[in-house]
Amino acid sequence: MQYDLLVTGGEVIDPGAGLRGLMDVGIAGGKIVAVAPSLPASEARREISAKGRLVMPGLVDMHAHVFVNGHDMGCQTDHFCQASGVTTLCDAGSAGSSNFAGLRHVLDQEVRTRVRAFVNLSAIGITGTSRGGELSHFPYADPEGCARTIAENPDLAIGVKLRFGPGLVWEYSAEPVKLARRTADMAGGVPMMMHITDSPVPLPDLLEHMKPGDIVTHCYHGRAHGIMGQEKEFLLKEVVEAQRHGIIFDCAHGRNHFNFRMIERALDQGFLPDTISTDLTMTTATKGPVWDLPTTMSKLLHFGMPLDEVVRRATAAPAKIMGYEGTVGTLRPGANADISIFELRDGSFDMRDSDGDTITAKRRLLAQTTIKDGRIWYVRPAGV
Repeated sequence: MQYDLLVTGGEVIDPGAGLRGLMDVGIAGGKIVAVAPSLPASEARREISAKGRLVMPGLVDMHAHVFVNGHDMGCQTDHFCQASGVTTLCDAGSAGSSNFAGLRHVLDQEVRTRVRAFVNLSAIGITGTSRGGELSHFPYADPEGCARTIAENPDLAIGVKLRFGPGLVWEYSAEPVKLARRTADMAGGVPMMMHITDSPVPLPDLLEHMKPGDIVTHCYHGRAHGIMGQEKEFLLKEVVEAQRHGIIFDCAHGRNHFNFRMIERALDQGFLPDTISTDLTMTTATKGPVWDLPTTMSKLLHFGMPLDEVVRRATAAPAKIMGYEGTVGTLRPGANADISIFELRDGSFDMRDSDGDTITAKRRLLAQTTIKDGRIWYVRPAGV
């Protein structure tokens, strides 16, 4: 038999590989081996019909949290990922130098989802406390330990994470950003991801200290000092220039970071996020407003982002940042056989942003089947 599994009759959408149209996908040995019209079913041990469905690469969530407070999604990470078509995610700085081994243990022992991670500049990582955020006290900053953790975990750790905002950093200046950038340089020039929401410092003052490949996450929050400044009407020229020169803007929905009015204005002015992600935690996955990556993608579809661009920013684009270019986030032959089969369902779907505003979308993406490394990982129950 030529194929272990054959996915037939679906509309393939893989913008990263330039694949679009009614095609079959052949899998063998956990890899994609063929993508073409009418592959021979007689050469497959098993066949799945995707007729009337969209066949995409397994989704890649660039910003989620497995290990906030030393647990959060933890061993339930697979439960949330497989049901939403996500086969790969990036933990965005849940752990720092003092507890990164705990994150590694959970991933090694409990999680099949493919994961890479940013290491928090704070030694304690994202840990809830009534006394302030993880870098509200300067002694929590551990640049040497952060860089060492990245060097000692090259298969898992890919960059430095800084949360910048009220109560999160020891001083409201560019100094925390500069220290995070120096730490990333110390670790071999890895990317630095900066969280911004309600920043006490104008965004252009922080962008000055970032390099191409660094990431601004939560770019669509509707609070102070965002991509449109205090007036929140027009994109800042510094933001446009930063994106043009290779600084990455990630939407990262989350509880507090996704404002419909901001999104509508930004898209109308041609500012698309480089990556689409969730900032998923146990709370936002079970109580909303995030729920999952397909819901976030559906919200952006509602505001006019083309489907192919939405898919690109949830597959090939984040895969490249995470070091998986050509092997994850694509259906190109030779890649890992991660496939998400989706229904683009018509109807009326109420969706909420992080500030309580709602829209009624006319269509939404629903994961029907998730295949990871060539094996069926999830099938949506009939009638759901």
